[in-house]
Amino acid sequence: MNVLLLAVALLPWAVHPASLFTRIFVAISLFSVEMQVATLTGAASLRSLVVLNAVLAAALAAWQWRRDGPPFRGWSAALLPVAPWPIVAALAALVLVLNVTLPLQAADPYHLDRVAQIERLGALDYDPAADSKINIVGWLYELVLADLRQVPVAGTWLVRLHGVLGLLLLGAALAAAQTWLPPPRSRWTLAALLVIPPLFHELVLIKNDVFLALPAFVALVWMIVRAESASWQDGVWAGWLVGLAIASKLTNLPLAIALVGGIAIAQRLRDWRPIGGVVLGGAIGALAGGLLFTMYANNQWYGDPFASGPVAEMGNINEGVGEALAGIARFGISLVDLGQLTPRWWPGRGGWGGTFGLPVIWALGVLVLHARLREARWALAIATMQFLVFAAVFPDADLTHRLVLAPALVAVAVAVYLVNGQERHRRLATVALLPVLVLTAAQILRSAMLYLAAA
Repeated sequence: MNVLLLAVALLPWAVHPASLFTRIFVAISLFSVEMQVATLTGAASLRSLVVLNAVLAAALAAWQWRRDGPPFRGWSAALLPVAPWPIVAALAALVLVLNVTLPLQAADPYHLDRVAQIERLGALDYDPAADSKINIVGWLYELVLADLRQVPVAGTWLVRLHGVLGLLLLGAALAAAQTWLPPPRSRWTLAALLVIPPLFHELVLIKNDVFLALPAFVALVWMIVRAESASWQDGVWAGWLVGLAIASKLTNLPLAIALVGGIAIAQRLRDWRPIGGVVLGGAIGALAGGLLFTMYANNQWYGDPFASGPVAEMGNINEGVGEALAGIARFGISLVDLGQLTPRWWPGRGGWGGTFGLPVIWALGVLVLHARLREARWALAIATMQFLVFAAVFPDADLTHRLVLAPALVAVAVAVYLVNGQERHRRLATVALLPVLVLTAAQILRSAMLYLAAA
């Protein structure tokens, strides 16, 4: 309810896709900070904040009307097509059917447990009776779901239709990316961004990876194209978006290095102000994403800001160089084996969400073919950096590609842009994309049928 009030006050004055996407996460960030303060002070709760945000929303709307005039004047630019509408409509219809037909279910039970805990306590407090994973493994996405449930009459259905809402958020992110990667002449190629298998699964089952990957995706696309001319204000904006992604999921930490390094290299260290802006924005994002709150709460409940004991008990970290090298090998194979070889060669592997599959294999091939271009080199560097760190640290990296979804989306988006903007290898890459889309669409349809059969 709180996010909805803030969004209603902010979104009508969006004048371009990047502004629209930014305002969505401004609303989420404001509410997150409010909830952290309310929890620490005990001065308010999830429900009582609605009154404050109703007043704040009215003030924001009045201020923007006075400054920018009536709402919705810029929305013709903010609603640019993000992909071929028949494909978008087909995917949306499929997700809608699955969201309505299947029972509400999380990929990992702790997500819905955390939602229920926030609703029950009306705050972000830890519950000593709960499993430690429910307390310490992020809460930003779960907070948004708990808040949506408070919407009168429609709240339960808004959460049930989380996949449809996730698809809308994905559309906003893809439209924002087209601010810097212009829409291709052949829009059907953009379908490659909609058929990445782990992304589809997260539109069916509740999981926070797409929600957290999209801010980083938008910021990194901007960096690849505009880092050379970045101002300190741009740095604050990009740092905030990446900081949000990192605060809730530390597997995104390498993206901060990519953002700072990309700006520093592009500007040849001529101006340190954009990097300072990134640091400031990153701190704001970390605050809004709850990193400092979580460290404080961990220290209060577990005697350690990083909750090292409970995290170690989860057994989800590689130990030693040998395990790290094995993890890198498995992940490298899993990028191209379509989930067939890794489970056979390393039996007993766990994980959820599957591999990136054909769209990302195609994208990496396109980037290698165009490696002489700066955009391709940067997309490859970002993906390589996070993939390597992820594979070296996490033992189930080979079957949970969803945790590094941001660089995969960047790779596919840049590949689509290059295929449509460069004559070199264009025909080969475009022809190769057609069977990729057909086969991956068939894979998604098969997954949808399995979901329905198991219901």
